[in-house]
This record gives sequence, C-alpha cells and structure tokens, in this order.
Amino acid sequence: MDFTLIFTEMSWIPAVLLCVGAIFIVIEVFMPGFGFFGISGSVLIVAGIIVRIIEGLSLLQSIMLILIVLLFFIVCFIFMVIGAKSGLISSSLFENSSTLSEDYNKVSKELRKLVGRSGKAISQLNLGGKAKINGKIYDVQSINSYIEPGSHIKVVEIKDNTIMVRKWFE
Repeated sequence: MDFTLIFTEMSWIPAVLLCVGAIFIVIEVFMPGFGFFGISGSVLIVAGIIVRIIEGLSLLQSIMLILIVLLFFIVCFIFMVIGAKSGLISSSLFENSSTLSEDYNKVSKELRKLVGRSGKAISQLNLGGKAKINGKIYDVQSINSYIEPGSHIKVVEIKDNTIMVRKWFE
C-alpha cells in the first residue's frame, strides 16, 4: 500500500527531522512566545518532507505526506487557540495571571457604581483634583468648569477609569 511506504521506507535523516520538528511545534503550542520553536519546528518539518521526497516518494505519497503534516499543523493550531481561550495554556509567554487589564476592569466596575452619586470637592477642581464621594476620597476631573473646594459635585460618568464630575446644587 502506498500510505505505509511513506514511513516504513524512511531513512533516519527525514525521520529525525520530522520528529524533532513535530516536538518543537508542540513546545510552541504549550509555551507560545518568541516563536523560535515554532519557526524551527516548521523549517525542520519542511526539510524532512523535502529529504523524504528526494529519497524516492511517488507523487501520491508526497501529497499524502504533505497532507498529514498540514493536518498536524491544523490540529496544533486549533489546540493552541482553544487552550489559550479557555486558559489551559498561556496565550503569551509574558502574560501573568494578575494582568493589568484585570485590575483595570475591576477598578472600572467599582467606579461605575459611583455614577449618579454626589459628594464634595476637597480641593479645587479645574482639570483634576480630589473629591469625597460616599465617604471615600477620589481623584476626579471636572467636565464643565472650575469648582471651588467645599462645593457639591455629582459623578456624571467614568471615562478611561477617570471619575468625571460637575458642580451640583442641592
């Protein structure tokens, strides 16, 4: 059978190239980063295919070998995407479980609860200053004009994790 001859009559050179290339690709899937293992693995696999074709594969056997390798790449890619989305594997070598974006989103949720609340300006509010809202002191920014210390303010919106306030008359 043509399919079995692809691997049974393979010399050690293409076998080593294909195996080491496949191992490098799997390493890249589990530890994505700079890409050394992914690029090296791809080059080794292509070299293994070329050497195996030079050894004397028929056109049909060559196509089968290329399709097998493509299927391997597709399965590895799908596993990497699913693993990264589900958190089974790191989506980046430099990523930490407590990332800045998680902290940013946490702060954003807390600040969004302040919209509509009122408080008092502690310092003068021109572009920025401090205000006391719900018993806590926050850095805030005035959206319309200068606000004197002691003035009543109201939280209008949260913009890029900045509390935007305006003067409020009670």
